[in-house]
Amino acid sequence: MAEIDTKERLLDTAERLFAEGGVKETSVREITKEAGSNLASVNYHFSSKYGLIRAVIARRIEPLNMRRFELLDTYEAEAGDTPLPIERILYALIAPSIEMYLENPNFLRLAGRMISDPDKDLHRIFASQLDQVFLRVRDLLMPALPNLPESELLWRIHFTIGAMIHTWTNHSDLELRSGGICKITDIREMVGRLINFCEAGLKAELPDVIK
Repeated sequence: MAEIDTKERLLDTAERLFAEGGVKETSVREITKEAGSNLASVNYHFSSKYGLIRAVIARRIEPLNMRRFELLDTYEAEAGDTPLPIERILYALIAPSIEMYLENPNFLRLAGRMISDPDKDLHRIFASQLDQVFLRVRDLLMPALPNLPESELLWRIHFTIGAMIHTWTNHSDLELRSGGICKITDIREMVGRLINFCEAGLKAELPDVIK
């Protein structure tokens, strides 16, 4: 039990300190001191600082992706042999992530830091967690949008994921810029807005420049 407690305490502390001070800027020594542990415990549980970073990300994203896949499995079973409605694909992608990030503000801040970090290794630690989700969404959208060239579909999925990430990392910016008119008071309402926006983008006509 003590080892489990130490591991969870290290993960909680690392998530908070990485979010507050930055991943590269926060040392393992700072984390262990704050967590009431020692350097050996990080090596024991995570092998290295990068192992700790990966564990912090995986702890939140792996259950999130599992929920996404569960929803998609359910929707596919209901759809049978017909293409899955785009709205449902987007709901499975977007809704669980919005809920998870708003429930974990430290992780939300950490995600924003890692996504925008110029360090490619740090960026990929986070971005790689979306690789399998990206491929699953691609495979489901191809039959739903049969006339869309694959390269264009990939761009549009990329834009969709960008809109989702921007929403949960920068939603407070819009609240400030709108003078409080636009703020998250109802998660379902915001998810509905984002799905509506992304679905329109996925279905848009090809611009003349790429026809």
